Amino acid sequence: MFNEVKDTPVIILNGFDSEEINKIMKAIKNVDGLPRIIFATTTKTNVNWKIGDLINELKQEDFEVKKALKKALNEKIKDD
Repeated sequence: MFNEVKDTPVIILNGFDSEEINKIMKAIKNVDGLPRIIFATTTKTNVNWKIGDLINELKQEDFEVKKALKKALNEKIKDD
């Protein structure tokens, strides 16, 4: 499991409200030289998961979001 997730930069936040989360994410995203990071918060569903399972789920969600954005961008380019 470790090899599947070791190269996936993830920050998991717990105990912050939405405003604090936005500030944290903005501050971290403004640091030069960091890789692209997947941000997540704990939920009632994922709080009891094994960390490797959570990171794998986040990787999959990130892949799906990037795929959907790419599709939307391609459709916009076709429309223009």
